[in-house]
Amino acid sequence: MWMSGYSTLFRSLIFPIMERYQRTEIRKHLAWLKKTQWLSHSEIEALQNKKLRALVRHAYRNVPYYHRLFKTLGLTPDDIRRKEDLSKLPVLKKEDIRKNPDQFLARNVPGSRVMETQSSGSTGEPLKYYMDKTSYSIGWAHTFRCWSWAGYSLGDPYVKISMSARTTLRKKIQDILMNCHYIHFSDVSVETLPGILEVMKKGKIIRGFASSMYLISRMIEESGVEDIPKPAAVMTTGDTLFPHYREAIESVFDCKVFDGYGGESTPIAFECEEHFGYHLCEESVVVEFLRDGEEASPGELGGIVFTNLDNFAMPFIRYKINDVGVKGEEECPCGRGLSLMSSVEGRNTDIVVTPDGRYIVAQFFANLFKYIESVQQFQVIQDRIDRLEVRIVANEKFSESDERYIYSKLREQVGENVDLVIRLVKTIPPAKSGKRRFVISNVSPF
Repeated sequence: MWMSGYSTLFRSLIFPIMERYQRTEIRKHLAWLKKTQWLSHSEIEALQNKKLRALVRHAYRNVPYYHRLFKTLGLTPDDIRRKEDLSKLPVLKKEDIRKNPDQFLARNVPGSRVMETQSSGSTGEPLKYYMDKTSYSIGWAHTFRCWSWAGYSLGDPYVKISMSARTTLRKKIQDILMNCHYIHFSDVSVETLPGILEVMKKGKIIRGFASSMYLISRMIEESGVEDIPKPAAVMTTGDTLFPHYREAIESVFDCKVFDGYGGESTPIAFECEEHFGYHLCEESVVVEFLRDGEEASPGELGGIVFTNLDNFAMPFIRYKINDVGVKGEEECPCGRGLSLMSSVEGRNTDIVVTPDGRYIVAQFFANLFKYIESVQQFQVIQDRIDRLEVRIVANEKFSESDERYIYSKLREQVGENVDLVIRLVKTIPPAKSGKRRFVISNVSPF
């Protein structure tokens, strides 16, 4: 179905020329990562600790913020020799970087090697930050390694569905060379669906936000279209892949979904072909799952904190990404030595906290509304711990019995000490980033 001639030409000639022009080394790092994934866990841990020591020495010598932090705490780089020693340092927050971004820039990294970028800002103001070409290259190498788990090889055609339009000639040329067929999600509608599906048929894999792929899947189901693309895999990223998202996407496209997770240009975890959890990208990142300042136990929900081991231009050491996940406790049947994360539960603002100390993750609400046909969209807002507002976009089937059912199920979860309000609204707009959020809580769970 997918031609291999261009793939061979791309790997042997086109991509090497692109890398020389862009001054990247993705191929080199990809080859390395394909070997390191089969190392034992102890060998990978030794590699992590070696890279961590180099990063800490660099940050202490060349990054004003970290030099001052170590001096204030009475620490030297020799005090951080293993990833367990990271607990001696405070957690880094977005606000810390926003206050003094220049204090986080390394003084010894040439400007020609530094790239400016920013986070999506899905929960507020985007964070501007910097990365070096090495970190950029390794990040893409991790992504391509994950795609290889789904059967993709460099140069194979793929489809990218994104919230951002391709506006520059440089990006359009890059898409052509990378064999990427680009779809702007804003162009997807019932009217344009036939043409969109024709484009999607061109890709060996399809990549997009989990929510975008789910909405397209639902659109295909409701349209009754029979000539549906059959990719080797769908690669999701960007927002939480809920079980009903996965179920719908896999059913419509008749293939497996491979979910990936990262933040601030840091690859954190990807699913392999066994779908036994998410392999942590431990060659490039140290991931902590914190609960009340301590490492959460396997199987326990914790706030995700990461240390990027490759970005020397602007080191992120113990960075709180404001997401929550569950640390894995088993080994994947695939045999890779990379540790597992059992699940990503979304942002910490996606968790409702009750006055009696219970946590309700977004998945509960997704499951609740999954089979209520009269509800088209919903959103849960928690402004304070004792109040919960549920906004619902309903259709003509919605009845008082539906509202009573929803209220009773919610009441069972939140208890009697919460002011529970159900509001019918006409629309629920997505965030500026294009991501749709089921739950927005302003009450910190940890």
